[in-house]
Formats: sequence, structure tokens, C-alpha cells
Amino acid sequence: MSDNDTEQVILQGSTPDLTSLGPYSIESRLGQGGMGIVYLATDKNLGRPVAIKVLHPHLLKHENLKQRFRREARMHAKLMHPNIVTLLSLYEDDTYMALVMEVVKGDDLKAFLRKNPNLSIKKKLKLAIEILKGLEAAHEFGMVHRDLKPANVLVSDKGEVKLLDFGLAKPEQGGEDLTQSGATVGSFRYMAPEQIMNNPLDARTDLYAFGILLFYMLIGKLPFDATGSGGEFEIMEKQVREPAPRPHEVNASIPLPVSNLILKLLEKNKTHRPKSASEVRTKIEKMLEQLQFLASPARKQQNKTKQNKTTAHVGTSSVTTLSKNQIAKQWMNYSQYHWQKLLGKLVPNIKKTQADLAIVAIVFVALGISSISVLSMAEDTVTHTRATQENINKQAQEKELAQAAAKIQDVITKPISKQEDKPKITPEPKAEPKPTVIENKPKPVTKVKVKPKKKYKPKKRVSRSLTYSYSHQVQRKDKSKVDTNKPHEFRGGSHLFYPELAEKGWLSSFKRGDTSVLFNKPVSLSKIIIRKASVGGLDFKHGFIQVEVKPAGKRKWKRIFEQKDKDIGKNVTISNFKTKYPSIDGVRIKFKTQDPITIGPIDLLK
Repeated sequence: MSDNDTEQVILQGSTPDLTSLGPYSIESRLGQGGMGIVYLATDKNLGRPVAIKVLHPHLLKHENLKQRFRREARMHAKLMHPNIVTLLSLYEDDTYMALVMEVVKGDDLKAFLRKNPNLSIKKKLKLAIEILKGLEAAHEFGMVHRDLKPANVLVSDKGEVKLLDFGLAKPEQGGEDLTQSGATVGSFRYMAPEQIMNNPLDARTDLYAFGILLFYMLIGKLPFDATGSGGEFEIMEKQVREPAPRPHEVNASIPLPVSNLILKLLEKNKTHRPKSASEVRTKIEKMLEQLQFLASPARKQQNKTKQNKTTAHVGTSSVTTLSKNQIAKQWMNYSQYHWQKLLGKLVPNIKKTQADLAIVAIVFVALGISSISVLSMAEDTVTHTRATQENINKQAQEKELAQAAAKIQDVITKPISKQEDKPKITPEPKAEPKPTVIENKPKPVTKVKVKPKKKYKPKKRVSRSLTYSYSHQVQRKDKSKVDTNKPHEFRGGSHLFYPELAEKGWLSSFKRGDTSVLFNKPVSLSKIIIRKASVGGLDFKHGFIQVEVKPAGKRKWKRIFEQKDKDIGKNVTISNFKTKYPSIDGVRIKFKTQDPITIGPIDLLK
């Protein structure tokens, strides 16, 4: 399949050459690809619009291609995900084979970017995250897409991002590969080197294509393209052998961390690329959180002017938003960029790896010089301190000798005086004590008050959480499994999230997570008691704990409580929400922290 093939399930089309196909009424042609034609149709039975991908009739003569088409249907049917076009059914008769899919009203990624030329980097990175979510879902099933390109990424009018065309997808391990031996499949402008060389593929092959896609999204052109008459062979040669251009050098507005991530995705050796789509998605999400601090060095002065104007209005609030981790990363990125730039001017043909080694060497030399300077200063300080102390001790000794000589002189010159007789003092006689007379007086009678017995009051029985009596499910963002019959954070227990942050110290970055309980049928809550939501009794600056409920029958969660910048070490009771949400389907605890955080127990009382 060439790079110009378009199998787009979008509402744009031309006059069809089919009028009907089984229970489907054909309305227009949407696009054509190497394996089939895509039509816009209506399901007569259900009265809904659908997209039908019909295999070219001349290909039905080959049984292996029919098997590949059925395999595509089986694999695609497993991928029920918001970021993947949903396969509704497989149609097959004596003449035609077709895939019936949902219709996405919108444009492919290339057309979307053309219609929105002023889209910000932040919004483009958000689109990239949605693409990675779709890839992540496919990779979890062990499947490699093998043909990721703008034509296979749809952006709906509602802003939804969906992947399509899993016709080239294959199992990562096992399963039949029905492509011909030695044949290269995919779009050569987005092919990974191992794909061009017909070597084994895995999830990192799709990450290479995603790196080219991200390069195209941010810069507007491809990293590898033909410059002469070489055509696709020249492009594939560059894919295999030529290093990718640095994005921040092509476009100065690209932040350096984003540029470095793209270069990592475009490594020729797949073992040097990130391991998974989820790892790349996490990195981009962190970059989005810190995007205001990730401006490229070329725009540093412009951003500094904007920050000064903002600070004049908001006082010191802009300063307090920076964490130690963010400051450290910015200084590291900034210094690395300028060292590489300086070395590039001194030695124009120096490579990136050699530049990095040179930076390390210069840093060690600078540390050595600094150490020698510090040691010499310390030696001078010690010598000066010893001389000063000796002078102080000498002066103290001379002072003591002078005081002793003065005392001896006083003793010699002072006359000896006779002691005067002191008068004797005779003590006065003590007065004899008078005898005491004891009178027998009657003791007053005191009435003993009898305290009334307290009435017995039975102790109030503590209500148990609804999770003991209602069937439920618990879902955590860290993907740990929960046995709902045993103690968990909503049933008398607790859970520790992100314990690995304890080893990272103050350089640890913020983590976001959540844990939720979903009931199999709606319940009524009067109180939510958070017994513990703690990061070890410490304040977690810029962190938060949020409590949300999901109203019965609704899709969106509603926030009913939030605590910022403070550890919740004591019981917190939330009880002012029942009138607004009398019946709910679930409760969710969301948090942001850069320390290990313990959640639970949390009581859900009726």
C-alpha cells in the first residue's frame, strides 16, 4: 500500500458504483485504498449510517487475501476503545466481502492540521496523547498496526481522535502473517528501519512511525524526504541510514525536551527507543504540565519579558508555581543546549554523542578545578586560623602571669593586723510551751447524698460501609488488582500508591492517580468519611485530594470535595451532597502528589 492511499471513514465522498450490499443501502464513496473501497451507507434494519470497506472483487480470487481480510475483522473486533474506530460486523456473500464500521464525522489528521494552521503546541501534544492511547490499546492485545500515518488518524468534529485501518496489523507474537514472504507493507515515509529491512517487528515499530507523525504535526513537514529523482527508494535509504534532523533546530519554537523525545523515537536501533506507548504518553503528559517552563532557548528572552509583565500584576504568585524538580530540569536542559551549541561552533563536525561526552569531560574538569580552588582556600583558612589562635593563647598566658604577680605583691606589702575580741552573745532562754486543753465537742452530723444510678444507654452501633452489603468493583490507576471480598480502601483497608517515589527525594516529579468504587446498582449515600489520605504527615505543595461521585445514569463525575497543598491525616466527613445527588453509581478519589500516598480506609455510609 502506498503512502497516498486513503481509506478514510469520514463524511466526504463521491458517487458510488454500488447501490446496495445486503441489508445496506450505499449512498456515496468515501475513499479507496490498496485492498478495498470505503463507502458511506445506511443500515436498513437499524436505520443508522455506517461505513463499509469492500474488498476489491479481483482480490477475492486469492484465498490468502480473503483469510487476511477475515483476520483483520477478528483482530479489529477485539479493539473496543474510544480512540479506535469501532468494527460493527463482517459481511460476506458469494461476490463481496466487507467490513462494516462506525462513521466518524470529521477529517483525517492531515486535513485537520491544514484547516487549523495556528494550532498551539499544547493542543498538538494533546492530540498526540489520544493517538498513543489508541496504540496502547492495540499493543495490549499484542498487535502492531504497521501503517500509522495521517490518513489513518481521524479527528471528529467533536475533537475525538480515532485510529483506523488495521488491515496491515498483525500479532506481535504468533499468529499467521499472510503477507508474501519478502514483501514490504506499510507507507514508506513512516516505515521503521526494521520494517524496511523485513526484520521482526514489535510495538516499538509503531513508536517510530509515531515519532515521524509527531515531527510532521509540530513542524509541518517530514524528517525524511526525497531531494532528487530517487523517489521512495531514496526516502527508505534515509530511513535506514541517515540520522533525523533535530526538531528544535528546524523550528526554534519546539521545546528542547519535546525535541529530544522525538529524536529518541526515531532511533535506528529499536532497542534505543522507548519501550511502550504508555511510557511515551506519560512523558508527554508531564511535558504538558510543565509546558510553560519548557520554552526553547531561542525564545527565552521573549518568555522572560512576558513573565516580567505577568509578575507586575500578580506579585510573587508566578514564582511559587515552580517546583524544585522543574527548576532542576530546566537548568539541566538549558545548560546542555548551550554546551552543545558552544562545542558545535568550536568543532563544526562534532556529533551529538561526541558532544555529550565532551560536555561530561568539561564538567569533570570544571569540578576538578573547583575542588583544587576550594582545597587551597581551605588550607589558607586553616593556616590563618592557627596563627590567630596562637596569638590569642599567648596574650591569655601573659595576662594570667601579670595577675599572679600583682597578687603576690599585695600579700608582701599588706601589714598583719591583730584580730579584735568579739563580744560573746548569750542565748535567751526559750519559753516553755503551754499545755493544750482538748474539749469534747459533739461532731456535726453530715447527710450522705446518694447519687442516682445512671440509666443504661445502649451504645450506638457503628454503621459499616456499603461495600460490605452491595456488590461492587474497585478500579485503581496503578492497575493493581483488587479482591472485593477482602479489605481494600473502601472496605476497612488502605492502599499505598507510587511507593517508588520515596527513593527519588526532592527530584521526584508529580504523579496523578485515582481509585474508584463502582456499584452494580445505584446506591444512596448520606456520608463519606475519609479515615486517611496521607503522604506521611507532610504537606505536599501543589498536590491535591479530590472526591467525586457519579450520579446514577450519568456519564460525568461530579466533584464534591477538594483539599489542596495539605496532608489529610485526620477523619474528614462529607455529608452535604445527598440532596443534590440522591442516587449514585460510584465514588472516586483523585490525587496529585510527588510523595508516596496512602488512601483509605474510606467509609461510604447509607
